[in-house]
Amino acid sequence: MVIFNGILEIVNLVLCTIVGVAFIFQIFYIFLFFLPAKKYPKAKAKHKIGVIIPARNEQECIGNTIINILKSNYPLDKFEIIVLADNCTDDTVTICKNLGVRVIERHENDKKKHNVGYALKYLFEQLKDEIDYFEFFIRFDADTVVDCEYLNKMNDAFESGVKVAKGYNHASNLTQNLIAGVSGLWYLRDNRFNCQARSALKTDVFLVGSGMMFSAEIIKEDGGWNAVGSSEDTEFTIENLNKKRKCNYVSDAIIYDDQPSTLKALFNRNMRMGKGLHKLFWKDGMKCLFKFFTTFRYCYLDMFLNLLFIPIAVVCCLWFPLYYGYVLFFNWFSALGDPAVAMENLKIILIIIFCAFLIPFIAQALLVYFLDKKKINQPFKKLAKAIFAFPLFMIVYAIGIVIGVFSRGKWKKIDRNVEYSKKV
Repeated sequence: MVIFNGILEIVNLVLCTIVGVAFIFQIFYIFLFFLPAKKYPKAKAKHKIGVIIPARNEQECIGNTIINILKSNYPLDKFEIIVLADNCTDDTVTICKNLGVRVIERHENDKKKHNVGYALKYLFEQLKDEIDYFEFFIRFDADTVVDCEYLNKMNDAFESGVKVAKGYNHASNLTQNLIAGVSGLWYLRDNRFNCQARSALKTDVFLVGSGMMFSAEIIKEDGGWNAVGSSEDTEFTIENLNKKRKCNYVSDAIIYDDQPSTLKALFNRNMRMGKGLHKLFWKDGMKCLFKFFTTFRYCYLDMFLNLLFIPIAVVCCLWFPLYYGYVLFFNWFSALGDPAVAMENLKIILIIIFCAFLIPFIAQALLVYFLDKKKINQPFKKLAKAIFAFPLFMIVYAIGIVIGVFSRGKWKKIDRNVEYSKKV
């Protein structure tokens, strides 16, 4: 038993070290919150933009999204909205055509190809003879609310030489309820601490599907769209890292995405994310670590550590509860144990949870609110509950990721909060 416990202790020490190293890098970015994001000068020309929207049974929100984009402060003759209606069985196609936008329909029987990545691949196959007509593309989700200056801000970045970028991802229903609030705060936190710091340090950011900008030149060079996994935005980020294309952050380009407002919707989203990123970690994550040691490009280490959070979520949700539960049980009830040691261990565990988890995440949420108060544009009292419940979101987030890692994912219709997106 002593040998067995010794082995468990060594394994736990190794896992604690790995988790600690990964979190140290994240803490590093948080402490750089004061650094300003890169700004881009106003463009002299209005470049031709292809606005693409993958949609599957999105009749509730697609119309509002299209109308919203058409109200952009950008010449109507300089951008075209193209909707990829992916295996739609509702009125999505009819609504889009009635609004005068181009619709490309896709009907795919292979359920393994029922994801956004394959939909985008099909879209660019259909557009292969028109790529030279566009200068860059922006992808929006079917529920995205676009700030009226978004196209202009991305156009500024493009004229400054940016080939790939993401904008500032906000939430359209941030104050709907507690779940939407904490979910929205997570993306606001990512903007401020991860994207802004990386932008200031002139290193790569990690793309998010909604609001992602990329030049038409990239599609030509790559022979179309090749990121077909269920986490196609992260896969596309890695593809660009491999080809030494910098992924940039445009902080003034703001979009509003619909956040989950129920636990079920939140779990479903995190499960999809967990499943896709887990596959990507074993497919490309380890390669990124190897490439860091062979090229010494920091972006590869950064990508590896970000993907590493998927197996870390598994460790935090499975190994740590089982291991420390076993340690407490052994010392309380085993003849070889010591109840006094169990009590001491329990105190240490509670202190760690309080000092290394609860306080830091609440502090991050508070800091994000006050730093980006102007962009958030909501009174503190409306977000106070979400701010102080932010650590709970991290627990739900991790559990959803872990369930996704071990589940067989399949497409499920996403519930939209359309009434909130119309108010933005």
